[in-house]
Amino acid sequence: MTDCHRPTDALLTGLPRSGTTLTCHLLNKLPDSVALHEPMQVAELAALAPSDMTGRIEAFFAQQRAMIEREGKATSKSNNGSVPSNPWGNPDESGVRRPLIDGLEIEVRNVTGPDFRLYMKHPAFFTAALPILAAHFECFAIVRNPLAVLLSWRNVPLAVGEGWMPAAQRHDRALDAALKAQPSVLERQFILLDYCFQRYADHLPGRTLAYEAIIASRGRSLALVDPRAERLDEALHSRNGLRLTRDPDACDIARRLVDRDSPCWLFYDRAEVEAVASAAAHRSTRTAG
Repeated sequence: MTDCHRPTDALLTGLPRSGTTLTCHLLNKLPDSVALHEPMQVAELAALAPSDMTGRIEAFFAQQRAMIEREGKATSKSNNGSVPSNPWGNPDESGVRRPLIDGLEIEVRNVTGPDFRLYMKHPAFFTAALPILAAHFECFAIVRNPLAVLLSWRNVPLAVGEGWMPAAQRHDRALDAALKAQPSVLERQFILLDYCFQRYADHLPGRTLAYEAIIASRGRSLALVDPRAERLDEALHSRNGLRLTRDPDACDIARRLVDRDSPCWLFYDRAEVEAVASAAAHRSTRTAG
């Protein structure tokens, strides 16, 4: 990382459905800390030269800082004027999850001066562009149990549910070609899972946070991003097990995942996936009985 950007600006990325929105929600609870949820039109960045891309992001940071100081507002996907802990609601009676996002602006009331921390998160595009971005900006990534991620992808009406990641594909043509050559949805999702974890291993060593640690620490593990997060004490609950007994393919997906040679095992043990899948199978058996 070079010193050509403001040290109080940082980029957040992570696997889709890994807890990146929750991370923004928690960082916004800190004083002089503003975290924006997917505020940019990243499709416009995909084909830019590296210097133009980083310049455009720096200009956006500067624009948002001015807007925050002048108006007490910032550009961000939002629910009722703030970044929610989850952009999706709980499943309805038909099992469908509805989006909670209802705006593109947040109100900022926790800034006391010009040197506040400003974060911006885009999971797919920032992951694809990490070879450029990590050399220029302070960057962090959120990871999550790979089985929980795969099952979550199957539960929301997003492109990743069909094994696509358009924002990343626009920037990385090799990824785009690999996905288009694979007819199986699950195999495309495995490609995406591997791609993201490999990016974080290659470009963000020591700068990844596990969703599970954020939950267990009541938010305090975010001190890696901002030391002031040590004061957080939020009642958080893991959603890793929600789909395990509801998705009839969960155990088969777990088996196929464990059998793979994947960079996700640089971050998680196979035993963690096996234990979760085993517990789910046991609960399903008891329920059926």
